[in-house]
Amino acid sequence: MAYQPVPNVAQCQMVGTVDGQVTINDIFFEISGGGITSANLGTLAGAVALWFSSTLAPLLSDDWSAQRVIATDLTTSTGPRVDVGAAAPGGVSGEAVPNNVAACVSFRSGSRGRSARGRNYVPGIPGTLVTLNTLDPTFINDLVTAYQGLMGAGTFLAGWQWVIVSRVTAGALRPTGVALPVLNVLMVGDSVRSMRSREIGHGA
Repeated sequence: MAYQPVPNVAQCQMVGTVDGQVTINDIFFEISGGGITSANLGTLAGAVALWFSSTLAPLLSDDWSAQRVIATDLTTSTGPRVDVGAAAPGGVSGEAVPNNVAACVSFRSGSRGRSARGRNYVPGIPGTLVTLNTLDPTFINDLVTAYQGLMGAGTFLAGWQWVIVSRVTAGALRPTGVALPVLNVLMVGDSVRSMRSREIGHGA
């Protein structure tokens, strides 16, 4: 399959571990005015690593830990990539729920359809914050608030805007990916979700 460019957009992979399994969540940022370089990509990766380790990690069980952020320029298949350490344990003492159990945070743009929204499956939920399959309402609010801090052009980091990458339209792959600004963060319901790829024996 041919490479699908997403001009002036960087992918940030937030990498963590829980019980020996790797967890990865992706978020994307568009640079204003164009021109991603190794230098400004490194600045973005550092800012996301700080948010990952100091804003998101404190909400999660100490069975899980943040490890690093990998930022990649999606403009071309040969664009720069930067790997920044973000080592930090989760901030809540106590056992996490099983690896596959996650809180699904939804990101919305101003457009309709599945290709115009994104999500993160957040791992390492403290077991004390789940009753059967229902998440604690304060935890939900804190998680949504944490992600809301990424929204807005230049708000999280000058020169960058958090976006959703739309790769498909009307069921067909776009020749070039489209960046849509994130305008809202929410959780659809208060139930946990499942991500089977994080179960023991899958991947690293």
